[in-house]
Amino acid sequence: MAEPVAERSSPAPPDAALAALGPLLDRLEELLADVERDEEVRDRVFELLDGVDAVHRLAVTRLADALSDGLLGLRRSDPAVDWLFEAYGVGVEDVDAASAALEQIRPYLHEHGGEVEVLTVQHGVVRVRLIGACSGCTSAAETLRHGVEEALRENLPGFVAMDFAPYDGAAPNPPPAQVLLQITPRPPN
Repeated sequence: MAEPVAERSSPAPPDAALAALGPLLDRLEELLADVERDEEVRDRVFELLDGVDAVHRLAVTRLADALSDGLLGLRRSDPAVDWLFEAYGVGVEDVDAASAALEQIRPYLHEHGGEVEVLTVQHGVVRVRLIGACSGCTSAAETLRHGVEEALRENLPGFVAMDFAPYDGAAPNPPPAQVLLQITPRPPN
């Protein structure tokens, strides 16, 4: 006597599988919000996440390189795979993506006669140079840390760190009229 064949459930379509991740993604957002409340824990968790991200980025990039001939078809056929490759910037020109990520800071730099140039991007490390009035400006370190690096972190998938290339031959410039931090004498008691 033949045994009945077990019914196999067909896998969910890729877009349905991706949509099913919605509750998990929502929960991850809640957990990140909780972690951000404790600075010490936040820094350690973000260091951990950055490390995991670096390992994943390397593996996903190598996988994409190995699949180069069939990569476009795979991305078109599976929204989850497309989302993963998009999240890791696979197939994106790194320098162009980094430059586009800086668009929100450019008006501030232009207002002060400066510009930021993206030189290279390697493994998530973006090498930039301030040019124009920003090169040699005494406020350049603040601009880089609180403007350029923040814009890259917020707008460039896979951003790991920023490296600064000094502009050769730049004469020191006075700070702009409007600065992020103004130190003034303490008022008398």
